[in-house]
Amino acid sequence: MKVSKSLFSLLLAVGIVRAADVPQEWPLYGRTFEEARFSPLEQIGPSNASTLGLAWEFSDFVVRGRTHRGNEASPLVADGVMYFSGPWSVVYALDARNGKLLWKYDPQVDGNWVRRACCDAVNRGVALWKGRVYVATLDGYLIALDAKTGALAWKADTFVDRVTMNYASTGAPRIAGDNVVIGNSGAEMAARGYVSAYDLDSGKLAWRFFTVPGDPAKGRDESPDVTLARKTWSKESRWDLGGGGTAWDSMVYDPTLHLLYVGVGNGMPHPVWSRSPGGGDNLYLSSIVALDVATGRMRWYYQTTPADSYDYTATQNMILADLDIGGKRRQILMQAPKNGFFYILDRATGKLLSANPYTKVTWAERVDLKTGRPVFTPQADYSKETKEIWPSQAGGHNWMPMSYSDTAKLVFIPAMDAGMTFAMVPGKDVHFRAGANNEGDSVGWTRPAGDHGIPWSPPNPGPNDPPFRSVLKAWDPVAGKLVWQSPPRPYWGGGVLSTASGLVFQGAADGTFSAYDAKDGRLLRSIDTGTGMMAGPISYEIDGVQYVAVLAGFGGAMNQIGYPPGAAALKYQNSERLFVFKLNGGPVSLPPPRTHELQPLPVATSADPAVIARGMSLIGRCAGCHGFRGIPNGYPDLWNLPPGTHAAFQAIVLDGALSYAGMPSFKDALSVDDVKAIQAFVISDEINLRK
Repeated sequence: MKVSKSLFSLLLAVGIVRAADVPQEWPLYGRTFEEARFSPLEQIGPSNASTLGLAWEFSDFVVRGRTHRGNEASPLVADGVMYFSGPWSVVYALDARNGKLLWKYDPQVDGNWVRRACCDAVNRGVALWKGRVYVATLDGYLIALDAKTGALAWKADTFVDRVTMNYASTGAPRIAGDNVVIGNSGAEMAARGYVSAYDLDSGKLAWRFFTVPGDPAKGRDESPDVTLARKTWSKESRWDLGGGGTAWDSMVYDPTLHLLYVGVGNGMPHPVWSRSPGGGDNLYLSSIVALDVATGRMRWYYQTTPADSYDYTATQNMILADLDIGGKRRQILMQAPKNGFFYILDRATGKLLSANPYTKVTWAERVDLKTGRPVFTPQADYSKETKEIWPSQAGGHNWMPMSYSDTAKLVFIPAMDAGMTFAMVPGKDVHFRAGANNEGDSVGWTRPAGDHGIPWSPPNPGPNDPPFRSVLKAWDPVAGKLVWQSPPRPYWGGGVLSTASGLVFQGAADGTFSAYDAKDGRLLRSIDTGTGMMAGPISYEIDGVQYVAVLAGFGGAMNQIGYPPGAAALKYQNSERLFVFKLNGGPVSLPPPRTHELQPLPVATSADPAVIARGMSLIGRCAGCHGFRGIPNGYPDLWNLPPGTHAAFQAIVLDGALSYAGMPSFKDALSVDDVKAIQAFVISDEINLRK
């Protein structure tokens, strides 16, 4: 049925109406429970997309002196109000007509918690239901707010262990029946994954599903589902590191089948031979798990990458649809996970219906449709020697959401065509709390062979390294083949929106927001904003005017590994922004240019080669965020610090003097001598580089 907006507001307040009933709104994460990220609006189309311009912009983000972080959320719009979250888990409510701020809620996230997050202080969005807005904070609290005022309704601690494990929350909560559901991140940092469901009204824990088994010495399995998984892990598994398997992004609810589909992440450490000596599939790593929404018990699972050793998560967004597969109408689930295959599953049973590579794949020959298992190649094993494997650790598709057009019958994937050199770290790997712990080493696109001084490098292709490129791909899910693709780009592409009028929208790291013809990929409009984009756009309509909105601000993992060639952040200041476009809108103002002031050369703190060498061996704990030797990223350049920062170096690193800004204390992981050695190496190296 179709309902009026006023009636929709009333029904949404009690949680009755489906989002599909009102095309003007975007009230759920993917607009509807199917999460196709498809808008039925048609005012903006191929014939007039060239006139698209700025309707309004919002840039009053809460920073409080902190480093600018990335925007990864998709806004929600209901009854004329736009809701979204920004960095540091701050929630905003705006008048969707003009961007006027109605209220904001700052949960005051502890800046020290950034160290527990692999990929920065980002947040992928909020949930809206029955007059409340739900957000998960970086430091692990699920919060319910009054949608009209922003007042706190309830707050629940979602972490089972705040001491020995390294959990963080960056994903958007999902509404599932009478509950709101959230997972967590932290697999690279040592964590045991799980998903928790909380009562929408009270915030009381309804159920919890653990995605991997826990240390058998600490008690019984929580459920038969965990016991089933334990059979696929060796007894010598690294239980001290939690196993990984965090559900940090995609979850989709089917209200007709009463199932919640959860995408599960990678293991810890990455290589199965380190994580689970003796082998095993290691369930439910890199799997899609269907849970009974009332009980949290498993109905079925499908593992996309058994014994995953490549960080090939299955956390990428899932889309529900009804398609004709093999001459039969099926209720299906689609996903393009990191491993390079596009999967279609029967969402009632978990039966694999198709699996075709959407990018170059060298770790597997194919997926056997009878067994549902991949056929591994010799290239997949890097336990004894370095191997170049496709896709890269970043995956053929990362978290940036894809979209399915119900009119074009195509899936639009923000894909990455890139390989990576995988190797084992030589010598004994030292694990430490609240930091990346991984014995498998993704050497990267530019890292010199055999150089293990830093954890990774940015995706800038060197002369002898696998190329990196991002491509927007139009994929026919039924035929299992590529229909068209955009020209390749040496920088990241953002999430995707498709519309019934035949348009596909996507932002990118170079700051362009583009509209493509869904039929053939023809570029119809490109707007230079000067601010990199990663988030998925949305579309809504108010007073007869269709809008397209996208959050901008480059960050996340890309804020850490370095800005890619062509990134807007290399040219302009990288601040958080929200753009809302309409037909015949105005121009977008470019941000101030990026400046690079060379600081006075510091005075060497030590000339002892042993001290400097020790600092070089420890710099990887800093380079994970700050980069190496001045590679531009979103963090302060250690190789160009002002004198005052060098004077306060130990107070910052050990005492947390700048923890409010997101520079946490490392007192539990580094000694005074360690910090002195790190500073000595950085200064010595900076002096040598300036010669």
